[in-house]
Amino acid sequence: MHSSQIVTVFLDLVVIMAVARVLGWLAEKVGQPAVIGEITAGILVGPTVLGADLSSALFPPEIRPYLSLLANVGVAVFMFVAGLELDRGMFAGARRSISVVSAAAYLFPFVLGCGVAAIALSRHATGDRLNFALFVGCALAVTAFPVLVRILHDRGLIRTRLGQLSLACAALVDILAWSALAVVLAVAHPAAGTQWRLFLLIPLVAVTWWVVRPALARLAEVGTEQTMIVVGVGGALLLGAVTEWIGLHLIFGAFAFGVVFPRTRRTSVESGARVLSSVLLPGFFVVSGLAVDLGSLDRTAVGELTVIVVVAVAGKLLGVYLAGRATGLRPRPAAALAALLNTRGLTELVILNVGLGIGIIGPQLYSLLVVMALVTTAMTAPALRVIGVPERLADEFGDDEHGDEESERASAESAAGEDETAARDESRAADSGGRH
Repeated sequence: MHSSQIVTVFLDLVVIMAVARVLGWLAEKVGQPAVIGEITAGILVGPTVLGADLSSALFPPEIRPYLSLLANVGVAVFMFVAGLELDRGMFAGARRSISVVSAAAYLFPFVLGCGVAAIALSRHATGDRLNFALFVGCALAVTAFPVLVRILHDRGLIRTRLGQLSLACAALVDILAWSALAVVLAVAHPAAGTQWRLFLLIPLVAVTWWVVRPALARLAEVGTEQTMIVVGVGGALLLGAVTEWIGLHLIFGAFAFGVVFPRTRRTSVESGARVLSSVLLPGFFVVSGLAVDLGSLDRTAVGELTVIVVVAVAGKLLGVYLAGRATGLRPRPAAALAALLNTRGLTELVILNVGLGIGIIGPQLYSLLVVMALVTTAMTAPALRVIGVPERLADEFGDDEHGDEESERASAESAAGEDETAARDESRAADSGGRH
């Protein structure tokens, strides 16, 4: 990397942080998550507004991979913080709701997306039509977990039952999305020879939960604040690298490390990680937006965009709402959950960048799908206001008899297990003391 490239990267980082911060602030002023402004910032500095020549002069193509690398560090750290926020007891307390809602949240828009790709978007197919249709289905079915976390933070919902349920569902939806994408890529590139790595996911999860988690708990008892910050960020990057190598994407490894990280050290570690993430994360949205060129869209493309947005929204809202009602949620909580899981953004952009990079989709369809992600994410805040979240939702969600009974039962079982473990430890200590 030459000295001139270092200078350009540094200057571009300053431009990205400044533009993203200003537009993110403006988005928040109108009741939208900051990510809306950050994605818009990328589109504004791209060829749509500045033109291809000026945009390339400001962000040279040879510099963008370095910006993407730094941005991915920010994504990994942000996902680590998101994992810290997840209540692990939620998975035990609402297993049925999470599994059913997650399956519906993915399958409904996936099937509709495959259909619309085969019928309405066939002119954009760049190779095998089946792979193309499956990829579009994956793109429409995803829920942007990192963006959802930010929306829940902004609205004070991150630690509510609705927030935790939506996080758990979004995590499973994104795992389904990446698993399906891995299959699509394996079919599209059968000679790649790395698909076998996905089979390492199960032992990786086992080692993370049964080995890494206890080791972190012991370290938390003696480690200093600085040590735990280094372990937290370093561990998120390491596990993110492992899941990236497997083929599941780095965000899942980073998130998993946050899930198993000791909650007793969350406050200090979280504050340090957020600073690093806030500096680097906007770069990803901006770099992704640079590839969007809305100036090349024709009348047919505008009609296709309308179809894409309608199918994406209808599939997600209908699937989640029906699944929520089927698992015992009342109408308002089910509608709120559907609105939250309709959020797209970061994960969507990652998948679209993969598709664009390997040639499954072309630049024009990429631009349409980015706009779809922007529109569906912008819909979330107004939808929540119409539903009445959180003002009119707390009592209804809290009184939901199915969710509460299941959650309380899980909490009681967890508490009983902890008491039993403590009693055994005390007994062993007494026996040990007596022998000595």
